[in-house]
Amino acid sequence: MPADDVEQLRPDPFPELTAVGDPALRLVAWLIHTGDFRQLEQRTGIRVPPKSPSGSGPEVRLPVIVRLSAGLENRNVGSLAERFRIPFAYLDAMKDNKELKHVTARLLLGKANALRAGSVDDLSLSLKELRAAKVTHVSLGAPGHPNRKHSGLASINVPDDRVVNGNTLSGKGVVVGIIDDGCALAHADFLKRSATNPVAQSRILNLWDQGGTGTPPSGFFEGVEIDNAAINQALSANTSVAGDINEEGVYRTLRYPIREVATHGTHVMGIAAGNGQSVMGAPGVAPGADIIFVQLPASAIEGGATVLWQHVLDGARYILSRAPQGAPVVINISYGGYDGPHDGTSRLEVGLDEIAAQPDRAIVLAAGNGFEARCHASVDVPPNRPASLRWIIGGQDPTANTVEFWYDNDNSNTELHVRFSTPGVGIDPAGWVPLHQSTTPITRTSDGKQIGFIEHLPSITGNKANCIVLSLNATDAAAANGVAAPAPSGTWTIEFKRVRGGSAKVHGWIWRDDAGRSRNARVRQSRFHPDDASPEYSVGGWATGQRTISVGAFNAATEEVCRYSACGPTRDGRDKPEIYAPAEDDVRGRGILSASARSARPTRMNGTSAAAPFVTGMIALMMDYALNYAHGKPVHLTADQIARELKATTKGGLRDNRRQAVDARIPPGKKQKDVRTKLLHTQKADFIETMKKLPP
Repeated sequence: MPADDVEQLRPDPFPELTAVGDPALRLVAWLIHTGDFRQLEQRTGIRVPPKSPSGSGPEVRLPVIVRLSAGLENRNVGSLAERFRIPFAYLDAMKDNKELKHVTARLLLGKANALRAGSVDDLSLSLKELRAAKVTHVSLGAPGHPNRKHSGLASINVPDDRVVNGNTLSGKGVVVGIIDDGCALAHADFLKRSATNPVAQSRILNLWDQGGTGTPPSGFFEGVEIDNAAINQALSANTSVAGDINEEGVYRTLRYPIREVATHGTHVMGIAAGNGQSVMGAPGVAPGADIIFVQLPASAIEGGATVLWQHVLDGARYILSRAPQGAPVVINISYGGYDGPHDGTSRLEVGLDEIAAQPDRAIVLAAGNGFEARCHASVDVPPNRPASLRWIIGGQDPTANTVEFWYDNDNSNTELHVRFSTPGVGIDPAGWVPLHQSTTPITRTSDGKQIGFIEHLPSITGNKANCIVLSLNATDAAAANGVAAPAPSGTWTIEFKRVRGGSAKVHGWIWRDDAGRSRNARVRQSRFHPDDASPEYSVGGWATGQRTISVGAFNAATEEVCRYSACGPTRDGRDKPEIYAPAEDDVRGRGILSASARSARPTRMNGTSAAAPFVTGMIALMMDYALNYAHGKPVHLTADQIARELKATTKGGLRDNRRQAVDARIPPGKKQKDVRTKLLHTQKADFIETMKKLPP
């Protein structure tokens, strides 16, 4: 059993990071300090080169999101941009978007030799310089993954001809932005053909491969850009006299590899904007829209546990910078995680909200597949005794596991202490950890080796809350090095004790790490104990923003809410998701038939990843109408207006998932019927009714 003593506050080893950084950034510092470069690569995708026998080795930089203070002048931003590699695209956007405060940057971690020696001096110096420049927050974020589980147009009332008020809509003049993995740009559903030109032309205006090698897009520092002209040239070079396209040849010419038969990004793109020109193909919702695709870095996709916040925010900024002047833009993000405060104040969410502040902009996110994932739990902490939650970690897990707990700190009056017990190993710290404890190692008492980290600090997101982060090493033997040891698998018990203030409700979310390529099949998602887990508040940690639109999933064949579709509300009490869309169109729940990456043969994908692009396509049609037909002149829709009209015109009829209802593995009180009012505060999208809300 853990000790009943209160731990003494330990010295903060990284005060500069604690002042403006988030837990993930402090964890990076600890991993460097302790030489745990295996976990550093898993967490961030950054591989520190070996020590150089001569010189100091190459520079290593870390992508982050920073929040600029309101008083920071543009000339100062310019000097920061050069030092910290803030993409120039953000500086250009600041001229028109006065709300824009969140930008990405690349902090210098140090030279390879210094990092291998455990030095975090360069990182601390960077944070000190940023604080002096009135930067108020620096965030690394947490892992993000596709919201998938291992045509539905009629179900959301989109007519086949897409005729509204005598006008045929297709998304013409609208840009659909996709931030994802795998863009099958040689696929027939994303090409245009004409009677006068036997060579197909691409509908993709730009592709930014963030992990590619070559010339980065102007305004950014990484990856390689492939523009429409280059795509068309590759198509021409790989088209036979008969008009047949050698898809493999196109990808080789562009040096943009697609190795899978089906890719997540192509599915999403096909549902939102495919034109149905392939064999056996069916059109997506907005078949006439232009497309801009952002390929997330392969290094971030491979391992399944790498942070993506910075890449996503850069991707959204890139899409806006490449959209034709005056074109409305709707961006689809079918990725997410379980982490965060779930109140819209994470740095990624605020950054996306800033983008959506301007008219003719909308951002759609998958609500997540967390209903049955057991990655959320909550407990009320009474005034006179501790309350606890149980966290189960599997054996031979090759990746680290992290859980974070949030509780409100209204008027700085609520304070808890936290302690934890492990499955059969003595640890230090073992007593109650008080508030204001910065990141500190958890070590085995037998040999002093570190098995994890813990911190308990006030939030810096402005949400008047406190946050507890408990991060543990992988449980497989490969986690061992000179100072680190594998964390014990089994059930960890986390206890909370109220020491000050009124009522205290603790919410916990486990970071997601169950995705990645097939060769990472051993990656295992940790979970809360079935009796402690709650399906409420399971909407993804990226999908609780104020202006972004999150989408839940239903089965178009059965009219049932998909058993995995995440449930609201947000931690601050707002209803999410805003709307439901189809993610399955057959009674077995195999998914939506949509474009593959090879041979134009459609395959199925389910999960809220498939639901989100239906709404993205709907919004593209709304923007098409507003741009080209309403009042005979353009009407500039706002993100708030779009969300309001979608929610106001939902179509009823959704019901509980019958397979889940009879699943004996799910404890009482944890099924859809038990949280129906929070799960179904909204219903499925209804395109025709929504269009009636737009100006005639």
